[in-house]
Amino acid sequence: MEPFRSGFPLAAAAAAAIFLIRHLRARAAERAFDAGVGGRRNVDGVVAGAESYTLAGSGTRAIVLLHGYNDSPQTMRSPAAALHAAGWTVYVPLLPGHGRSLQAFAESRADQWIDAARDAVRDAQSRHRQVAVGGLSLGGAIATILAAEQPAVVAAVLFAPFLVHSRRLGVIAALWPLLTLVVKYMTGGNTIRSIRDPDARARLIAYGCSTPRLMREVQHVVREARAALPQVRQPVWIAQSSDDYRIPVSEAQVAFDHLGSSDKHLHWTTGNGHVITVDYGHDELSAEAMRWIELRVPARALGA
Repeated sequence: MEPFRSGFPLAAAAAAAIFLIRHLRARAAERAFDAGVGGRRNVDGVVAGAESYTLAGSGTRAIVLLHGYNDSPQTMRSPAAALHAAGWTVYVPLLPGHGRSLQAFAESRADQWIDAARDAVRDAQSRHRQVAVGGLSLGGAIATILAAEQPAVVAAVLFAPFLVHSRRLGVIAALWPLLTLVVKYMTGGNTIRSIRDPDARARLIAYGCSTPRLMREVQHVVREARAALPQVRQPVWIAQSSDDYRIPVSEAQVAFDHLGSSDKHLHWTTGNGHVITVDYGHDELSAEAMRWIELRVPARALGA
């Protein structure tokens, strides 16, 4: 009994030190993000430049574009502009927890992200006759879920959709309760490898980190999206970079092969990273996506 009593104060002191270090590092990360955005937020607490936006088109077609995990609608500017130039109305919602603060991000959940995307699609369908979906990375995974759920969606345009098994993600998702005791925020990966263009990387509005629990939320989305692949019957266009360190070429091909659609196209690009909508060649990539969907979803006369 005596060794236990003598060791308890040491264990308590060690635990207190770990929690103190965790707290100090978390506050430092929160302050660093706030300093990086310069305190520029609107009345809803959204960082300037990370807001939802709509580009009103000239016809009956609309598309909902979903940004990726950790970033904001800013990353969808290129495909949004290309589709809008072709007459589409483009809706780019800000998903819950994103583009605000690290504290808000840490409190968000997968079902909130998916529900917000569902609401955006339903709202678009109430206003337009032809509604497509699209997205980047995790936004592409959510768009896959929505396409499977809603046959009325006319097409899907996916940029580097995160539909792959990740050993690292699985381990963190399984151990998140323990990891949370030690660290609140974890670094979000190699930004240089995600975006090779240094100018685009400097402009990115993103947290640059995550929490262990949020990794479980990401895994939930990925699992649901992978399960939904055979139910996606609409025309689907997917763009993947062969230099994407997050999505191996073989895994991207497997996900593509599991799509239930009989009209699907996998477009490969190179020389860019994971965030292909802002990286080198993004304008050409967006133009290719626009040309593809224009052939599948032609404009209708307003009275037709």
